[in-house]
Amino acid sequence: MTLLLLYCLVFIGMGVYEYARRKNFEEFAVAGRRYGGAVISISIVASCIGASATIGMTGLAYSVGTPAFWWLGSGGVGLLILGVFLAKKVRSSGAYTLPDMAEKYISPSARRLMALIIIPAWSSILAAQFIAAAKTSASLSGMEFQTALFVCALFIIGYTVLGGQNSILKSDAVQFAMVIVGLLLALYFTKSASSVSLSSIPLQFTNDAFPLSKWSYFMLVIGGSYVVCPMLFGRLLSARNEVHARRGTFFAVFGIILSAVVIVCIGLYARGLAPAGADADSILTQVVPSVMPEWAGTLLLFALLSAIISSADSCLITAATVFEHDLLGGENVTRCRLLMAAIGIMALAIAYSGSSILTLLLAANDIYVCGVVAPMGVAILAHGKRSLSTRTMLAAIFLGGLCGLLAATTGLKFFSYIGGALSLAISLLALMKSHTQYNSEALGTAWQ
Repeated sequence: MTLLLLYCLVFIGMGVYEYARRKNFEEFAVAGRRYGGAVISISIVASCIGASATIGMTGLAYSVGTPAFWWLGSGGVGLLILGVFLAKKVRSSGAYTLPDMAEKYISPSARRLMALIIIPAWSSILAAQFIAAAKTSASLSGMEFQTALFVCALFIIGYTVLGGQNSILKSDAVQFAMVIVGLLLALYFTKSASSVSLSSIPLQFTNDAFPLSKWSYFMLVIGGSYVVCPMLFGRLLSARNEVHARRGTFFAVFGIILSAVVIVCIGLYARGLAPAGADADSILTQVVPSVMPEWAGTLLLFALLSAIISSADSCLITAATVFEHDLLGGENVTRCRLLMAAIGIMALAIAYSGSSILTLLLAANDIYVCGVVAPMGVAILAHGKRSLSTRTMLAAIFLGGLCGLLAATTGLKFFSYIGGALSLAISLLALMKSHTQYNSEALGTAWQ
């Protein structure tokens, strides 16, 4: 408990330090746009390796085998696409948020509509991080889960409210180092204690437990959320320039792929350690630490907590800055901090509802990916080359998001495929429609 308290005080101290130094909205939201590629890449990896990529992904590897790689592997593919095609354009936009870019590239209505999709989606992801942090903290301190959930939420909200993006980028470096050390220790000790040999496990792209349909879903929904992501855009917008934004993205791809391999191996080794009927979500927080020396098990749990917090703080600042800048149209740091507190409380209420980590993450991703990724991606690529039909783009956002909502509420994942395909098709139609309109106007002018 003492170590946990000291851990929390370190990050609260970072928040207080940045609170005293950084006053304006640019510093709070995009860290003054001063950071290099190395810091950006570390922050991206730290933010992406949260509850899903640690607790959730280890449990998935334990359950389905090597295809669990695609939980983060699909993200690596999406991040590579972001780096190749979009990173420079994102940074050169000079925006504060993804919806801010939507106004520049589509219309003010698109900005508000995307904001209305992003805020609840990222609040749900934040709730999933709260749940994961509570499970880890309960293992570290012996607190009851309900108490740990409240304490973790209070801590994450508190230090993020104080320091904003600057404290997040700096704390990510510390948290990332802890995550790497913790995961490598877990890999070493699980390998030593497990009766499972990796050579006996087939290296599979898909299998009966993880069919091709699920792989395609991961590539669309999870991978798509990395291509156009308000959280990752926040990192790119904090970069010193376009070169550092792109460089940070490419470095992060390697970090995410290597992390995915390590995490999957831990989950596979756990098959020889976990009792029959073990809860998949408990593999990394209970089963793996049980075969490690006390000091190493404690370090692993702190590493997991760091991984989770580095994602949670990013989700919180993303939702709050979008609310302040894109829904309210302001740049008021004090109000943004109050919005953080309100969004954090809403996420805590979602967490207390008892939804599982993966359920919350996938539901949020369904809504966001179907409604935002294709329209925003098309708009960024078309900017400066082709104009867009605003009404058609709004239809793409609305109808795609509606299909994502249906997928999230009904559990019928084919709505995700329909939503993604529909929003992409309508977005491309917006290009064609605008081009046709332009040609008609040009022809009319020529006849006059």
